[in-house]
Amino acid sequence: MQRVATIFPTCEVRIAMLILCNGMPRSASTWSFNVVTGLLRRSHPEQTVQGAYDEDVARFLRGIDRDTAHAVLKCHALDPVGHTLVHIGAAKVVYTWRDIADATVSYMRMFGDDFEHALQVMSTSLQLYRFHLESGNAVILGYDDIMDHPVEAIELIAHYLGLEAGPGVIAEVSEETSLDRVREKVEQLNSDETKARLIRHENTLYDPDTLLNVNHIRDGGSGYGRELLSPEQLGQLEDLMRRWGLFE
Repeated sequence: MQRVATIFPTCEVRIAMLILCNGMPRSASTWSFNVVTGLLRRSHPEQTVQGAYDEDVARFLRGIDRDTAHAVLKCHALDPVGHTLVHIGAAKVVYTWRDIADATVSYMRMFGDDFEHALQVMSTSLQLYRFHLESGNAVILGYDDIMDHPVEAIELIAHYLGLEAGPGVIAEVSEETSLDRVREKVEQLNSDETKARLIRHENTLYDPDTLLNVNHIRDGGSGYGRELLSPEQLGQLEDLMRRWGLFE
């Protein structure tokens, strides 16, 4: 088994695979988390998969159970430990991205933050995007490709992770993570039974298993961000893209 970390002097983590679902906010990073965990649990049903959301990679690793074979973390940033693990190839990365205007507006709607805060969040994410492009140690998926061709996107993730997932497994994961199924799961989060186990994060609550937020899907479409932001705000986003060499 791969030795993932001797970084921590008080504990040693040994897992077969560490996967960071490290996408741009509101770009289907939760989808990627559920795809990865779904693929792993079907491909290796005898092995334990532990997943969570945490922006502190080191803290997540310290909390991994000793019998865990595969660890999957959703995060939108990388602390020094996470950055190092990606850099040396000890962690795999699924990075999802979206039209920056759509991602920005969706983020503002979801968390109730203003544009200036959203701009800072997007800057951090674009810096990571550039890092992953340069490291070559990530599978990078666009939001529109995920929405239009989910089966192909899931197959790409399975291949990147080295999983022998046949058509049946791919179809099951695709159905489980489809927009219709996700809408059903989000609706279920409003039940009294489910509410008791939700975790608060910023201005919302999320399910610890699927990481879906209450009211997770706001629109699901593409192109609306550029209609809702001002020309000045769009200009700031374009400047941000240029800063990280990502402007088309």
